[in-house]
Order: sequence, then structure tokens, then C-alpha cells
Amino acid sequence: FPAVGAAWRVTEENFLKGMQWLTDLKLRASWGETGFDGNTDPYNQYTLYGGGPGASYYDIYGNSVGSIQQGFRPVRFGNAKTGWQEDVVVNVGIDGVFWNGKLSITADWYNKKSTGLLFPASLPALLGEATPPNVNVGDITNTGIDIRLGTKGNFSKDWNWDLLVTFSHYNNKIVSLNDIPFFYDGITPYNHNGVIRDEVGYPISSFYGYKIIGLFQDDADIAKSPVQNDARPGRFKYLDANGDGIISDLDRMHFGNPNPDFTLGLNIGINYKNFDFSTFFYGSFGNDIYNNYRSIDIISNGATQNSKTALYDSWSWQHPHAKAPIQEYGKNFSNDVANNNYSLENGSYFRNRTMILGFSFPKYWIEKVKIERFRMYIQVTNLFTITNYSGLDPELGNPSGSSFGIDHGNYPNNQKQWLVGVNIGI
Repeated sequence: FPAVGAAWRVTEENFLKGMQWLTDLKLRASWGETGFDGNTDPYNQYTLYGGGPGASYYDIYGNSVGSIQQGFRPVRFGNAKTGWQEDVVVNVGIDGVFWNGKLSITADWYNKKSTGLLFPASLPALLGEATPPNVNVGDITNTGIDIRLGTKGNFSKDWNWDLLVTFSHYNNKIVSLNDIPFFYDGITPYNHNGVIRDEVGYPISSFYGYKIIGLFQDDADIAKSPVQNDARPGRFKYLDANGDGIISDLDRMHFGNPNPDFTLGLNIGINYKNFDFSTFFYGSFGNDIYNNYRSIDIISNGATQNSKTALYDSWSWQHPHAKAPIQEYGKNFSNDVANNNYSLENGSYFRNRTMILGFSFPKYWIEKVKIERFRMYIQVTNLFTITNYSGLDPELGNPSGSSFGIDHGNYPNNQKQWLVGVNIGI
């Protein structure tokens, strides 16, 4: 896995000598290849057998003594052809410092091609519960830019500032898949088997299914619409994407992308005499979230599982312009059996992750007790989040694997916390 890099510090050249406003300027480029084993088990190449009383023993002769016989079943399927995932990254960047540090910039453009992506193989259910092997499923590309802008200086003798802004944007695309044009992923607890379809030409973890264009209002509305199974007033009306007049598998489409358009970070630090203030903001914009628990808006499985939307804003003859479909006990193609975009939401958010206010005691206050440093501070985390997402927390974690962007109702990481502390140096 070779790599090579080069840089040119332009400010060392004679033609830039004497430019007082330009403190430092460096251009750089690199190419490198790395290998990733995907946490593949050392036994990945072998098909192994095992078992226990609850899995593979069998009572051949009934209830007679000694009739239970030991059996074996596959506990792991092997794949001897699995190899390294290889990532080739091309990077071009610039580093600049201006006016003796009052302004700094770091910018990078990169192209990363990953070949032989390692994921667990999808096995049919008839093979049982054996562990699937990691296999090389295909290739993807990521192309993006990262920009960091910083500024620091003094307002006066007592005031100074330190500001840092980070911006990141990338495009992700599946280039090829081995032997297949796509595969399904993202199985959720509410029978949404494969709400994610990873397909050549689309971003990884794209949401896939039927696009809802409204709710059927009456029999006349159903009659003039494309033929759709289980069509009834109050149920979902799907888009006839191919225009053939029949709602079928051919009308499914990619309707959401969990990859953000861009992310933004903001660090602010301000000092006044012995007071210090710092705060950090972070935001993700343009990403979609599949809010799995919106499914309780659709199917009424009992009074203990009704959402507020289902109770007060579901379709009825008296409330035809509702947000949620008619409440029913049974599942069917036109309410909750087919994957659709009812649970899709805009996952954009902007969050204040931390804010700190501190005070450092002057040395002449504390030197008599032989203390070098004494600082008191108050800190708050997750002070506020600006978002239109209806779930517990739009920050679902870092994307990983072929299935992300689905909110399974995990315990949120957005609790507000207040801390009071001291830093003492002796």
C-alpha cells in the first residue's frame, strides 16, 4: 500500500519576499493507497459446524432414555475469496496564513475510490442463523472539499478573540457491485424489509420505495387514479412513476438520501481580562432521516401505541385533509406493508454542543497560598438544537456501513447538562 506526497512552500520563493500581508503559503498534493480488513474474522474463509441442545440435538425415538442424539448445523459460512478493501485517495490542498495570523485558511479537495468494499454477505433465510462471511461487494467513490477558516487577534489590550469555521461537503456514489446491480438493506422493526437500496449510480444508503402523493378521498378519486392494490378512502395514494396506469414494483424509486449537502462547525473564543468564554456549534444540512417510529401513525395496534398525530390528525370523512392516513388494525399494500416515504423527514439541524464561561483568579490573589493557577468555570452542553425533525434526536451518529440514516429510536445524545468546576495548578 504505497503513498507519496509533496509540498511547495511558496512564501520561501524570492518573488514573494517582502509581501508583509502574506505570512505563510503552502501548496501540497498527495496520492496514497491503504488497506482495510473490515474487522474480518480470521475464520472468515471457513465454513464451520457446531450446535447445542437447543439448536441441533434431536429426539429421534421419542421419550425413551438416550433417544436425544447430538446433531450439527452450520454456525458460519466461509468465503475463501474475500480480500482487502483498498482505498486510493488523491488530495490537493492549500495552507495560508495572512497578516501574522489574523487570518488563516486550510482547504482540501479529495477523491477517494474504495474498491472491494467489505460487508457481510446477504444470505437467504433458509440457510438458518449461521454467521455470514464478509465479502467484497463492490466499489464506491467519495469526492469532496474541506475548508477551515480561522481568525484571531485583539480588540484592545483587554479584549481578544479566536474564531474557527469548518465547512465540509462530499458526493458519494456507488460505482459498481459484484454480479448484481443493487442490494437491499436497512431492515426495520416495522416490516420495512429493505427500505435502503444500494444501487449503482446512487449514493450509498439511499432510501427506496413508493412515493406518496396524497390520500385517497373517495371512490371517485380511486376510480380516476392508477390501479392500486388495497386502494380505499383514507389510504396512501402512490405515484405512478412509469405512467403505465398500474401501481407496481416498477413504480418504486429512490426518495431520500441520508448524506448531507454539507456540514458546518463554528468555534468561538473571547477573552476579557481574566474572563474567558468559548462555545462550539455544529450543524448538518440537507440530509434525510427515515424516522422508523412514524409507523405508529399508520397502524393502530392498540390504544397503547397510538401517536398524537394518529389520534388527532388522521384521515376521516370529517377530516379529509389530514397528515396521517386512516387508522386501521390490519396492514395492507396501501398503508404500511409497502416501503414508502411517509417516514422520511428532513434531518437538518444546528446545535450548540458546548458553552463555557470561566474566570481565572489573578496571581496576586492566590500566590500567598502557593497556587500557580486557579480557575472557576460553568459549562453547559447541548444548550439548544434548531431543527424541524420530529424524532428524539436528529444526530444519529457517524455514517458507517451500507445502512445509515434510519432512526431506530436509540437513546438520544442531546441531553442538556450543566457543570460547575475548578482548575487548580500548584
